[in-house]
Amino acid sequence: ATTARTLDELNRDMQRLAAISSALNTEMGIRIDPSGERISVVDDRGRILDGMKMLAVMTNLFLRRYHNGTVAAPVNAPSALQTIADRYEGNIQQTKVLPHAMMMAAGREGVVLVGDGTGQFAFPEMHPAFDGMLAIAKLLELLATFDMRLSEVVDDLPPYYMSSTRVSCPWESKGKVMRILSEQYRERRTKPIDGIKIDLGKEWVLVLPDADGPFFHIYAESVSNEQAQALAEKYARVVTGLQQ
Repeated sequence: ATTARTLDELNRDMQRLAAISSALNTEMGIRIDPSGERISVVDDRGRILDGMKMLAVMTNLFLRRYHNGTVAAPVNAPSALQTIADRYEGNIQQTKVLPHAMMMAAGREGVVLVGDGTGQFAFPEMHPAFDGMLAIAKLLELLATFDMRLSEVVDDLPPYYMSSTRVSCPWESKGKVMRILSEQYRERRTKPIDGIKIDLGKEWVLVLPDADGPFFHIYAESVSNEQAQALAEKYARVVTGLQQ
């Protein structure tokens, strides 16, 4: 219950921040998590940028700045990151979704940025841990370097459409669901990194068992918001069905 309530509170905070940012005509609005690790951002047009959008923004700025650099990002991040990397001759290294996996990636050769898709960033050259203040400093520095407003970077991103949902599953059924999915989609499975990611051409879906709770997370990307949502819901039904 606490996470749901804090999510609601964060959403309210961000709505307020967006209203203030728009009214004052500011360059951006930023909220730092009490932990000091996570940032939530509103651009100069008053748009609330979710964690994945900020990961795409930072990937764009960093690979523009550091040619041939590598950005480490979780396996549930949008394919737009690869499109950005191709644009600037950079690389995307996919990691497991867990924070310690991301920190291990920070130690690898050539990694200039680590982002988890929820507003946490690490900069291996300076400090291999998630750091909100450093993320703000780097964001401002790179916007100044390229003389761009944040909204211009956002508008320059390749379009992508994602949806996610959560499915309850008793602990004792998790292994069975993973085994059957692994068998059923053997032909379409991407290189195993975390969970089971199924490549469907112009779309993909990731079925990820939660590390701490009795459920699965389903992430989907497709060619429209509606189709991404339909894909996530379809695989949620598949995961529910396999528990029987």
